[in-house]
Amino acid sequence: TLPRVAIFLVGLAIFLFLCLRPKRFSPQQYRDAFFNKVVLICGASSGIGEELAYQLGAMHCQLVLVARTESKLVRVKDGAVKAGSPRVEIIAYDFSNVKKCVTTVLYRTIEMYGRLDYLILNHGLMPNGPFLGFPKQQDPEFIQKIYNVNVFSYIQLATHAIPHLERTGGHIHVTSSMAGEIPQIMGGLYCATKHSKNGFFYSLQQELLHMRSRVTLNIGSFGLIVTREMKDVYMKKMNVPKFLQGDLKECVKAIIDNLVVRKRTLTYPGTNRAFRFNWYLNPFFHEFYLAGMTDYNTLVSNHTTIHEQSAKSGYQKGSW
Repeated sequence: TLPRVAIFLVGLAIFLFLCLRPKRFSPQQYRDAFFNKVVLICGASSGIGEELAYQLGAMHCQLVLVARTESKLVRVKDGAVKAGSPRVEIIAYDFSNVKKCVTTVLYRTIEMYGRLDYLILNHGLMPNGPFLGFPKQQDPEFIQKIYNVNVFSYIQLATHAIPHLERTGGHIHVTSSMAGEIPQIMGGLYCATKHSKNGFFYSLQQELLHMRSRVTLNIGSFGLIVTREMKDVYMKKMNVPKFLQGDLKECVKAIIDNLVVRKRTLTYPGTNRAFRFNWYLNPFFHEFYLAGMTDYNTLVSNHTTIHEQSAKSGYQKGSW
C-alpha cells in the first residue's frame, strides 16, 4: 500500500543519510592522528596537494612537499608554516624519472625525519582531449612519460615506503579519479593510467590485509575538483553540471577525515556514486554519456583551445 511504501522510502532515506553523512571528529582525535606526524605529500605545488599542506600544517604536522617547480613549493611551504606546521621541507622532483624517485624523495624524507607516518601520492599529469584527435598522445614516448608519472612512480614509492610505514602503523593515500572506474571520451590515456593505478592499489590493499600488515591504504575516487587552475583553464570550456563539481577545501577535509578512519575508498563528491552505479548497471551508458555532448570536431577544437590556454598559464605544461 502507499503508506507502507512511503514509510519504507523515508526509512531508506534516513539510513542512507546516516551511512553517507561526513564523520566529524573531536580536536583530541585530530591531535592524536596528526600532531607532529611526518607527512610526505607528492604533488604539493597546487590543487589538492597544496591545500593538504595548509590543512595538515594547521594540525601541527611535519611536512615534506614534492613537485616539479621549486618556486611554487617555496610559496606553499611559507603558507604551511604560517598555518602552523613546525617544520616543512621541500624537494623539487620530476616523477617522469621513475628510477631515482625512491632515493631522491622517499629515502631523503627518512633521512631528514627518521620516520614516515603518512604517504600522500597525489602527483600526476592529465592528458586531455579525445585520443584520436591529438596525435601527440599516440606517441609511445609520451605514453611512457604519462605512465611513469601517474602509475610507475606511485608503485615504486608505495612499495619502498611500506617497511617504514610498518614501523609507525602508517597510512598511504592514493589520489585517483572516477576516471579510474568510468571511461571518458575526453581522456582515454588519463583513464588508462587511473584504471592501472586502481587495479594495482586495490590488489595491494588485499595483500596488506592478508599479511596482517599495520600499514593501511585508501584510494580517493574523485570527480571534478574545482581548483584555482581548473577555474582559470578548463571550466570555461567544460560544460560540467554544478552537482558534479567538488569543492577543493571540502575534498581535502574529506581526505584528512579519511586518514583518521582509513576507509578503503573515498568517493568525493558523493554525487559521483550515481555515475558509478550507472556505469555498472546501464548497458547503454555510452549513449547516455555522449547524449549531451557537442559533435566530435567541436570537442577536439575546444580541447585544442584548452591546451593553448594551459600552455600560456603554465598549468600542466607539456602534459597533453
